[in-house]
Amino acid sequence: MKKKVLIMTQNFYPVIGSAGNRMKNIYQLLNEFDIDADVLTTEPAYPNKNLYKDRSFWDDESLNLETKKVFRVPIKNKKFSNHIVSRLYFYIEIMWRFLIKLWQIRKENYDYIMVSTPPIFIVFSALIGKLFLKSKLILEVRDLWPDSLVGVKTFDNSFILKVFRILEKRMYGAADHIVINSKGFESHIRSKLKKDTPIIYLPNGPRDHEIVRSKTYEGEFRVVYTGNLGLAQDIDHLKLIASALQAEGIRFDVIGYGIKTEEFMSYIEEQQLDHVYMHQPTTRKRSLALIENSNIAVAFLNDEDVFSTVLPGKIIDYMTCRTPIVAGIKGTAAQIITNSGAGFVFEQQDIQGMIEKIVELKNNPEELERIGENGARTVQDVFLWENNISELVKIINE
Repeated sequence: MKKKVLIMTQNFYPVIGSAGNRMKNIYQLLNEFDIDADVLTTEPAYPNKNLYKDRSFWDDESLNLETKKVFRVPIKNKKFSNHIVSRLYFYIEIMWRFLIKLWQIRKENYDYIMVSTPPIFIVFSALIGKLFLKSKLILEVRDLWPDSLVGVKTFDNSFILKVFRILEKRMYGAADHIVINSKGFESHIRSKLKKDTPIIYLPNGPRDHEIVRSKTYEGEFRVVYTGNLGLAQDIDHLKLIASALQAEGIRFDVIGYGIKTEEFMSYIEEQQLDHVYMHQPTTRKRSLALIENSNIAVAFLNDEDVFSTVLPGKIIDYMTCRTPIVAGIKGTAAQIITNSGAGFVFEQQDIQGMIEKIVELKNNPEELERIGENGARTVQDVFLWENNISELVKIINE
């Protein structure tokens, strides 16, 4: 008899970004591997609800038709806000609506609830829901919380943070299995556990059909940045890179979304950076096409220690598209880039060093091709979803 799993997540197709794509892949592959997986999620709302009125984001017809397996709860908030009170209300609303839906489907006989965090409030609804669904719990950790909250300097109330850390321990302790997308998370989570809970590493990655086998370029030499423009991404250094590339006459394409997007766009306009091209948030397919048609990709992360454990999805996307990486980044992501030979890593403040490396590579197309091949080969060997999903399938079927 097939095992039955309910995936609970705020981010799911057609939501843009690594989290939405990750949960879509897990859902589809579990079903392909003969596990009956359903999804409980919200109406798409990140970075804002109105974005998804554009039907181009709904580009997977098979998922569009699966209305009986994908439960979408409505939310009142029209926009994902960084204001702490607004965000708290947003998460509490999701938690409450998830609880209502879990009660309605309590007789579906799910063997597992798989819940994705952050946000932690969805985990609370799963902890309550597992009691009346009588299910085991798989906790999927995509970011260390509340450390990441401290890392972006949006919250520093010591008493509430102490409460959050107690809740974090209980969240880990309640899980029957824990899934992480970065090896850098494991030691932190182990330090919070009082039992030997199984932890499996399931990194972000591409599907096999997304890997670029042969790279061609059209037009001028390009550098690209894709993804979130938020508090964790070190927007100030991205501004400096934009200005430095302008001075070198190098085109810089940015697909950005998040709370710092307007600030970055204002900077481009004020500095009259006519070599910087801002693109509207778009589908994964179009984003990968832009990366493929770029010669070099850049990435930054906030210098706080918590972010040294993170492996941003954009790093793997760059490697998938055979696009060499020049990054101001440290920790887990830096190790992946360096060990795979997929690019070069610098201290965040070393903008001059990054620019010199970009100019050097611009004049060495053979080296660009070699580095791009290193990235694609590593993705094929280590990060392919079709291979890595077997670890999750194994724990569900055991």
